[in-house]
Amino acid sequence: MKSSNDTKQKLIDVTRQMIDESGVDSVSMRDLGKEMNLSRSAVYVYFKNKEDLLAAIVTEDFEILKSRIGKLIKEIEDPRELVYEVLYTFYDFGINNQEHYKLMFLKQWDKNQYDNLHIAAIEVFGIFYKCLEKPHEQKYTVNKPPKQLSAMVSSFILGLVELNSAGHLESEKGLDDPTALINSFIDLIFV
Repeated sequence: MKSSNDTKQKLIDVTRQMIDESGVDSVSMRDLGKEMNLSRSAVYVYFKNKEDLLAAIVTEDFEILKSRIGKLIKEIEDPRELVYEVLYTFYDFGINNQEHYKLMFLKQWDKNQYDNLHIAAIEVFGIFYKCLEKPHEQKYTVNKPPKQLSAMVSSFILGLVELNSAGHLESEKGLDDPTALINSFIDLIFV
């Protein structure tokens, strides 16, 4: 017999698949119950509503992103290369998971109601901070505190993902080469 946690994770996995195939708007608790051979009310045993279910997915998404970036931190010694790879990984995640990205960064989640999600998001921001703290201490970055540099880096990469997701890749605007833009941005923060 399946445990309650197995069923809950399966609900998350099936919802993730629904999002990946048809977008967030395609998710309904009724359809999810049908897909899982559960009554609609049985789905509500595990998640109080659709937002609660989506928050669980977003929390997992932040954990996935954190894991990918954490691996880079263990593998790359050069601070500039590390920041580039972290930003590119973040960019790649956003471009290849656009519906998830929207839920992660374009929706305001109540941090009191979804504290695990908030903690996971703060931990991703903390990775930016960690990547910039050491080079800042060694005077390799512009004279801004690591927290402010982290906010700048986050804003830049989120904006780049958003622009590219919306189809703004025009060469006349200089947006046709995200890799070059990431490198140029790094040139601005590393001295």
